[in-house]
Amino acid sequence: MRKLSVLFILLIISMSIFAFELNTLIDTPTAGILQQGEAEMSAKIYKDNGLLIGTKVGLFPRFMFGVNYGAEQIVGDADPQWHERVEFNAKIRVLDENNQLPAIAIGYDSQGHGRYDKTQKRYDIKSKGVYLTVSKNFFLLGNLGIHGGINYSLETEDKDDEPNLFIGFDKTIGDMVVLLAEYDTGWNDNADFKSDIVKGRGFFNAAVDLHFTEALILKISFYDLLLNHPDTKGCDRSIILLYNMTF
Repeated sequence: MRKLSVLFILLIISMSIFAFELNTLIDTPTAGILQQGEAEMSAKIYKDNGLLIGTKVGLFPRFMFGVNYGAEQIVGDADPQWHERVEFNAKIRVLDENNQLPAIAIGYDSQGHGRYDKTQKRYDIKSKGVYLTVSKNFFLLGNLGIHGGINYSLETEDKDDEPNLFIGFDKTIGDMVVLLAEYDTGWNDNADFKSDIVKGRGFFNAAVDLHFTEALILKISFYDLLLNHPDTKGCDRSIILLYNMTF
């Protein structure tokens, strides 16, 4: 009887795992996509009273598209510092995951993290730009997702235009909590690592997702835990509210 109970519990967990798919870890893209007719709306609160509003939509099978726009100094008596442009992202999955092979996707994302520097034409942490990403999920007391890829950012005003690598994982804890971590080598942002601009350590981020319902998620994120950016004190904290819907 006890063995049957254990098998039943594992079956229930497995059913929820198979339905679980992230299209992004924190800022790192996965090979997961929104299905046709699915939409995701987000509101991100970050340093300097920053607010970033975004939406992603599954337009066609295997293809999703999104836009973001934001500003700093939204709250308070200072003039809001609106970003110069609307940022776009798109992703197409070229290979679905199966027992032997990972999922593979290619995409583009012009949204970076943090303040937008109009002089340097870049964010504190550069956008991924054009990328290829690979994802594989495993059952380990819940879902364990491993993700990695290569990207080329178009934020090259600093003349540092090297390709970049990223890797990350997500791990479910029960049916409400997901732990996430990601590392970006920062090769495209280390030309001046001996100065006070960056320290050449890459960017390590971590987060906790709280799934209040199937549609409503609160993400508490901690950026730049290696203190790679000179302005980071302790870590760069942000809160993201995600709402998923179908149409």
